[in-house]
Amino acid sequence: MNKPNLLLIQTDQQTAETLSLYGNPALATPALEALAQRGVVFEQAFCNYPACSPSRSSMFTGRYCSTLNLHANHMLINPAETTLPQVLKRCGYQTAIIGKNHAFMNQAESYYPGGVPEQPSTLREVFDYVRLADHGHMVDGYRDDPGARAAHEWAVKHCWSSPLGHGINPAPAEKCGTFLLGETMLDYLENVRDESKPFFTWLSFPDPHTPYQTPEPYASMIDPADVPMPPVDTLEGKPERVKVAHLMDAMDTADEALIRRIRAIHYGMIRFIDDILAKIFAKMDELGLTANTVIMFTSDHGDSMGAHGVIQKHNFFYDSFNHVPLIMSAPGYSGPKRTAHPVELIDIMPTLLELAGAPVPPGCQGRSVAPFLQGDPSYIPREFVVIESGEHGTPVKVSDITLRPEHPLDERYFVWCAYADAWIGKGKAIRTNDWKLCVYANGEGELYDLKQDPHELRNRFDDPACAGVRTDLERKLLQWTMDKEDRLPLNHTVKISMQSMREKYHCS
Repeated sequence: MNKPNLLLIQTDQQTAETLSLYGNPALATPALEALAQRGVVFEQAFCNYPACSPSRSSMFTGRYCSTLNLHANHMLINPAETTLPQVLKRCGYQTAIIGKNHAFMNQAESYYPGGVPEQPSTLREVFDYVRLADHGHMVDGYRDDPGARAAHEWAVKHCWSSPLGHGINPAPAEKCGTFLLGETMLDYLENVRDESKPFFTWLSFPDPHTPYQTPEPYASMIDPADVPMPPVDTLEGKPERVKVAHLMDAMDTADEALIRRIRAIHYGMIRFIDDILAKIFAKMDELGLTANTVIMFTSDHGDSMGAHGVIQKHNFFYDSFNHVPLIMSAPGYSGPKRTAHPVELIDIMPTLLELAGAPVPPGCQGRSVAPFLQGDPSYIPREFVVIESGEHGTPVKVSDITLRPEHPLDERYFVWCAYADAWIGKGKAIRTNDWKLCVYANGEGELYDLKQDPHELRNRFDDPACAGVRTDLERKLLQWTMDKEDRLPLNHTVKISMQSMREKYHCS
């Protein structure tokens, strides 16, 4: 049997609620809807850390960030870790990255001065074909194109530094990063890939992450009046870090009209991506690749888009940050079109390896959903998901704030979530389909009844009526913490075991 091709499509900073497949009435995404028709929508998929690099690093190693000792957005994968493309390359796959990286180091020396692992998991060791892209419109192969440079410079100048900076990019769509990534992918499929090998391609769009801007017709495609808005969160009873983020995002001065405009631009960026995916899927059909390709679409984390009085991503655990789209199509799949089985992005590595017939590394902590895709009746879904965030230290308090943006378009101070201070203060969250518990190292906590309060407005952490639920979830989180403790290195120092003794003395 031929090994399947593997296409992992990832956007940056896109929550599940942005898609019609997850109930959004304002944004149609025909290409993704067609993908879902021949595959499955995972309704309850979650990232393992609400920031780019930790989430991507966890996804590509199948290991939690606390295991990786990777707990900040400026940290990348330890080159000694075993990664998904590394395993696939050893198993005969041609590997490619087209788009944003923010996971793999370019050189191992930066992590291991004086000594490099024998087989480092670094960018150019694990990917055969590398075409990178940055936020804005810079894409390898087009960085000297005057039109692309003009599009990028406009985005940086007008939409990058302020918390809610946004706008209509005057550049033609064909000079913008999403289009150029599509052209790079089409060229790879038709002219670059080795037809004698199966391929694994990570098509990684930097959008709809900031800067919130896109060209026409996408910038005006969604009427702000049609954009669904989250309910207002008064932040009463919420941890202080939420109130700090609210102030540092200058959201206390943002009105509904501004948030609607931001959301409409954000949705336009997503529709631009969907139109490019339609071209890519059509080319795969033309080349006869679709029938033997696993296609997965997801995002690394969400964007609050005004929910809970904040914008972008932050060091806490609302679904607007952590609930991500996950749509999968696999050759021969004939199961349900939707499932509420909880899954984590950490599950992507073992899933793709199992579908490829490749070995899953012994330190992998994710759980493959390949048995579900293959219709195995013995498949047992996760009972809950766990999300981690933050660095060691005492988080910033409201009383610590002496300098902040005066309004959401204040360009004197860069967005709060980009500062290291915003991520100080560790936390973990455990989420079932019914409840979510968030615990923080400084003693604060949150507990939400997701059936009665799906928007996570009423914190019931200290509610006596919920004490039993809180205790049960705390116990589950403690057991999870012990269970996920790193299994590496494997213990080969002691050879004796009960089984070896039975065999030696012929005991039954």
